[in-house]
Amino acid sequence: MKVCMLLFLSQVLRCDAFAPMTSTSNTITKGCTNTLLFSTPDDGDSAGDEEGLSLASDFAKILAQRNIQLDDADLKELDEDDEEELLDEEDVDDVSLSDDQVYRELDERVLETAGGFVELLGKPGEDDDEEEEAAKPKVYEPPKTVPDSELTAGEVVTLVLEALNNNDVPSNDYGIEILFGYSSPGSAISQAIDVEQMTPAEYAAFLKEEYEYKILFNHDEVIIEKGDYSHDGKKAFYTARLRSPGGNDFTNVNFFLSTDGMEEDDCWLIDSLLIRPEGMRRRRRK
Repeated sequence: MKVCMLLFLSQVLRCDAFAPMTSTSNTITKGCTNTLLFSTPDDGDSAGDEEGLSLASDFAKILAQRNIQLDDADLKELDEDDEEELLDEEDVDDVSLSDDQVYRELDERVLETAGGFVELLGKPGEDDDEEEEAAKPKVYEPPKTVPDSELTAGEVVTLVLEALNNNDVPSNDYGIEILFGYSSPGSAISQAIDVEQMTPAEYAAFLKEEYEYKILFNHDEVIIEKGDYSHDGKKAFYTARLRSPGGNDFTNVNFFLSTDGMEEDDCWLIDSLLIRPEGMRRRRRK
């Protein structure tokens, strides 16, 4: 019925929009004589055709009331649209696929790659769940083993910095306790613990009093800039850059680490760390 409606409009709009309208069962004229618009309808389509005629008539009346006229270019464009729609409908009516053809096409497309096969078998929403998990902020979990012989020197650096940045998780100054656990026997921290009986709370208070050390307890990002090892592989030097909260200012932290050997139980421990703001430059020797 939609196609018939368009054919009707293309014919009726070629006539005078202000001429009186007459209608018959198979012919509608508006300033025209005996313009055949529809073939004789079948019994089953009579109701649909009558509806189409009514809508077309109403449309023509609206054009007349509003003094709207369409030129030949508009009518030509309407005819072209009608032809395209008819072709589309013919194509759809002629399409027929057997079950074997459908299954064969699906098999060729889905099984072209291993990823397509996995995606076919995957549960609905798996990718969405993974994206949601990645978007969630990471929840800090303190290490269970301190020190850990399975960690490399670089991993020790990042672990200690993360612990200090979450110093009071799961208890007050627990990050300082982790720093104590990764301090080598010859470090200044171990000496203060053994000689002065310094506690984690006292050391935390000491660090927070110094402006340059506050960055250890509050930073937004850690970038490991470089890492070097000695020839025997028992000493390491790492430089980490800490970004200040809500800004682009960075502070360099130099770590000096050592290990007793390469045995399974040997751990990388921190000999010392040096805070150096990015604006600070080493003095050149004259």
